[in-house]
Order: sequence, then C-alpha cells, then structure tokens
Amino acid sequence: MPEPIKENIKKIKADWVLPVTSPPIKDGVIIIEGKKIKAVGSGKELSKFPCDETIDCSGKIVLPGFVNAHSHLELTGFRGKIRKGLSFPDWAREVVSIRRDITEDKIAAAIKDGLDELISSGVTTVGDFSQTGITAKILNEKGLRGTVFLEFSRSFNPEQKDEKLRQLKELLNSKIDSKLSTHHSVLSTVNFGIAPHAPYSVSKELLKKSHSFAKEKKLPFAIHISEMPEEIEFIKNGSGAMRDLLIDFGVWNDKWVSPNTTPVQYLHNLGILKGTTGIHLNIVTEDDIRILKENNVSVVYCPGSNKWFGRNWKYPLREFFNNGINVAIGTDSLSSNEKLNMFHEMRIIKENFPDLENNTILKMATVNGARAIGFGGEIGEIAIGKKADIIGIDIKENSINDPVEYVINMAEKVSFVMADGKNVRPLTFNFS
Repeated sequence: MPEPIKENIKKIKADWVLPVTSPPIKDGVIIIEGKKIKAVGSGKELSKFPCDETIDCSGKIVLPGFVNAHSHLELTGFRGKIRKGLSFPDWAREVVSIRRDITEDKIAAAIKDGLDELISSGVTTVGDFSQTGITAKILNEKGLRGTVFLEFSRSFNPEQKDEKLRQLKELLNSKIDSKLSTHHSVLSTVNFGIAPHAPYSVSKELLKKSHSFAKEKKLPFAIHISEMPEEIEFIKNGSGAMRDLLIDFGVWNDKWVSPNTTPVQYLHNLGILKGTTGIHLNIVTEDDIRILKENNVSVVYCPGSNKWFGRNWKYPLREFFNNGINVAIGTDSLSSNEKLNMFHEMRIIKENFPDLENNTILKMATVNGARAIGFGGEIGEIAIGKKADIIGIDIKENSINDPVEYVINMAEKVSFVMADGKNVRPLTFNFS
C-alpha cells in the first residue's frame, strides 16, 4: 500500500488573528496543513509546532476571507453606464438593453475584472448569479471558492417553462462537464446552484419546477425577494410598473391572477422557501419574518445597492437578527453599486446601524455568508478543521487595541490572500 502524501505545513504569524467565532488573538499564529487549519493560538502556545514554511504577516491583522454572498459579475463592465435616480423598472430596461450587445468574451473579461476587484477587498468566496455559468471556470483559474447560481429571468409566461428548464439543465450539464475536466485540486472549490430571478419575472410553474430540480440534484436555491415597492404592488394587486415591464419584455401572461399576498407569502404558498437563500428582502411584514424563520431562509443584505438606488427606508436587519435569521452581505453588481468592495459594504451597514456590534458585521461578511451559499461549516472562521481561506490587512497605526474595530472602520484593502491553503495572486490592485 503506497505511503500517504505528506502535506506541507505552513505557519502564519501575525500581530493579530481574528478567528471571528472566538476572541481575537494578539501575536497570533495559524498552522495550516495542506488545505485546512490544523491549529490556531498565540505565538507562545504554538512556538514549538513543527512546520515546513513560515509566512510572516507581521504588521497585519489576519482573518477569514470574506464571503460576497450575492453578485452579478457578468455586469462588472456596467460601472457608470446606468443613470442613478431611475425607477427599478426603467433601470431593468437599461440593463437589458445594454446587455443585449455584449459578447461572451467581454463577459469573461468583465468577470475577471470583477473578481480582481473583490480579491482586493479580501473576498475569497463568491455567490454569483450568472446567466452563462462562465464564472465557474474563472473562479477555478484564480483558485477562489464560490457557488455559481445559474440564473434565468424574463420567463413569466408559463408556456416558456419547459424550454427554460431544458436550457437550464443543458447549461448545468455543460458546466459540470467543464468542471470535471479541471484539475482535481480545484474541483471542490466551486459549486453550482439554481436561481430563478424573482417572483415577478418567473412564472409560478417554472418556480416550482426549478425548485424541484434543485432539490433533486441537491443544489443550493436562491431568488431575489421583496426588493422594492413595485414588486410588492405587483404581487399584491397584479398592477403597476412591473406589469408594464413584463408586457414590454413580451412575457406577460394574460391568465395570471395576482395572489394578493406579499412576495414572501407567495413563495411560501408555492412551497419553495424551505432552505432557500433570499436576496434583498428589503420590505417585509412581521408575518413574512415568521415565515422566513420557519423555512430557515438565509437573507443576503446588499447595503451598497440600496444606497445607490436611494432606498431610504430602514432595512429590517435588527428584526432578522432578533428572530435568529442568518443574514449575509452581498455587493450586487456594478450596474447598481459604485464598488465591489466588502469594506465599503460593511461601512454602510455601520452607518445605517451605528449601535450594531462590529463583530456581528464581521460575521455577516464571513461565517454567515458561508452558510448562505452552501459552504457552512467549511469556511468563514479560523478554527481547527476549517479550510485555509485567509486574508491579511496592513495595520497603518503604531498600535491598536481593537482589531475588529480597525477592520470595520479603517481598512480599505488587503495585502495577503490565501484560498484553500494557497496564495492568491496578484496582490497589486488599483481600484477606485
């Protein structure tokens, strides 16, 4: 019987280690064996731990890589091309119009640019809504982790359901085949999920069929829910600007009868909320929150996108937390945000909720995000047995007493990135 391959053991030494799920460690050390964390503690405690390589992160805070739980990286090239101040339906018209002429080569280039920008702010794992699935290959190439949610929209007419489902299955099979042909060492870092766009853009028949398909294949399932008032009006009354949008897109269904509920209640009645990841959920009722809790729905809050749209109502973050609902952070896309930067998102949360504990925000960007997109228990914290997805932030002050506060309030970019136990390159970035 052949001898097992000996894994390389690395030691990371830093001024501070932030495990996230346990207290910060001053003069901390992380021991990594292969792809996983083998030990974490103070330099004194682990001074005699044998290792093959030492990575000196003196002058840095090291912590788990951030999880951007919701993005549309295919739209990275849209920065500055969409006018602010548009209503959501008019915004959607512009996005569809611009996207119509973009080639797959340009989409691939945009995804690469978007991922580089995310890496610069410490993102090692992405939940990306993708109409092409191209993100999976590029994540593999960059050595990053992610769930690529295959998204479909403009399919509100039930007559489209069989063809849309066939296209979805064909796309999934082609991307899985491509994934299987990649090197085994990166095979486990990218998953696929299913993402009907929203309750106002996908028919109830296709929502149910795609959910059944995801359940059959044991794939994560995500959907935009309760994002803006126009959606609430449409699901409640079947009228308004969203109805006009569907007519303009040529997918309106004359036989559709509004369910006279909230979007959350509508999806619950269809039986597709259990274990789902809900994107946005900006406008919810008390009954909605009860349903989300009962169905173990993870919520992804996109603060930068809300700010870009000028949504001035109070996000129900406290209500979600008070009911034990898992809340993660997403950047959304550059068609509705200024940056793909997790520090930017965390700072907006702090502005909106100044009394919220810094460590709670940090959990939203790490361990909560991991749970939301199918990597719960694997990443998002520095602990024994977890994957070695680790970032380092330079400390620009002589000394600090609260490294978590420094990360939330002061940090702008990272200077060290490791994913799956391997350094991620490049580490030189120039993003505004």
